[in-house]
Amino acid sequence: MGNEITVRDAVVRTHSGRGRLGVYVDTVVDVNHGDEVGAVRTNGASLAFLSFVCEVGSGFAGLTIFARQSSDAGADFRLPGSPAVADLPYYSAVSPRALAVNALATARAMWRHLDNIDHVWVFGPHPYGLLLVVLAAVRRRRVTLGVRQETLAYFASRMKQGARRAGLPLAVRLLDASWRLLSRKLATTVVGAGIEKAYGGPRAGLYQMSISLVRRRDLRPAGPRRELTGPIELLAVGRLAPEKNPMLLLDALAMLHARCPDRFRLTWVGDGELRCAVRERVAELGIGNVVSLPGFVPIGQELMEYYRRSDLFVLASVTEALPQVLFEAQANAVPIVATDVGGVGTVLDNGRAGILVPSGDPAALAESIDRLVADGDRVFAMVKRGRELAEMRTLEETSASAAAFLAAGTRQGAEA
Repeated sequence: MGNEITVRDAVVRTHSGRGRLGVYVDTVVDVNHGDEVGAVRTNGASLAFLSFVCEVGSGFAGLTIFARQSSDAGADFRLPGSPAVADLPYYSAVSPRALAVNALATARAMWRHLDNIDHVWVFGPHPYGLLLVVLAAVRRRRVTLGVRQETLAYFASRMKQGARRAGLPLAVRLLDASWRLLSRKLATTVVGAGIEKAYGGPRAGLYQMSISLVRRRDLRPAGPRRELTGPIELLAVGRLAPEKNPMLLLDALAMLHARCPDRFRLTWVGDGELRCAVRERVAELGIGNVVSLPGFVPIGQELMEYYRRSDLFVLASVTEALPQVLFEAQANAVPIVATDVGGVGTVLDNGRAGILVPSGDPAALAESIDRLVADGDRVFAMVKRGRELAEMRTLEETSASAAAFLAAGTRQGAEA
């Protein structure tokens, strides 16, 4: 992690001069859900990031979230801070037809809500993100771009194998290229060293930020050195989606199970489009008695208890920016084995705070898990280093640093 712009004590001294912040994210929100008049809710997939956005927005005179409005799209979790909502037309999924049908109504809604916005933070690349950038420029509003994921790798991970061999659609490549060009003119926040490099950083105007929802009060002591004995409780937290690659972890678990039945158990906290496929794969591999799928759990005490009951945290993704689940594992003093993709190496201090393994290699993942649990000294050293890093990546620190960059008003240097 590079140098922070400033610490929270210096950042959120006053809202004076910061104006009202508008944030565009391609997700779903719901206003006036049920009997909670004025409440703003979102779905599980967006809850963590929008909660972070709300914390950043607390350092401004006000916060408005630009997002699709729907009460029927899984908007089940209340956002903190009661942000305002610039309700954009709802569509169920990004497609050329959906974008074309809703373009005019979306433009009108964006234009109307820009009346009350001083500064927009637009996450993309996304066609409607580009639209908001243009409208904000016409209205002479300040604009900062945001990038949370390696766009091309993300789209590739979600394509079927045959389509992947044919290559990414030209429209996706053009959208990604346009966002990168814009980032040369506009201040831009990126998540992780991999995206920072892809956007030509470190350089002026490009800020590498971290996203954490762990508060200082929730940090757990590293504790004394301990031996990991069976049964070993493995934990994974994340969407059951192609980019998270749950099948890789299941295959690795099956290998461990074959060597020593019932020694390793896996709990995967999360839900998503691959839930049924994951259950089928678990049955096919014959590991149903050592796999638990409790579903999505929002960050809070219940989720922290999953971390604290586990012996080892495993990340099997094929693409990541700077995964906050690793911050959560470090904050709870849990040793980590993770695939070496995106910004994972940065979070794990290039192997000092966790084991890095190649993506797509279940045998290497299984071997790394097996070796780590047998090496108590290495586990303790990694947990200790991870806990040190967690102190610098709390919600208070990361949100204040992002707010400082947004509020600075000048193109600042990126993190070293």
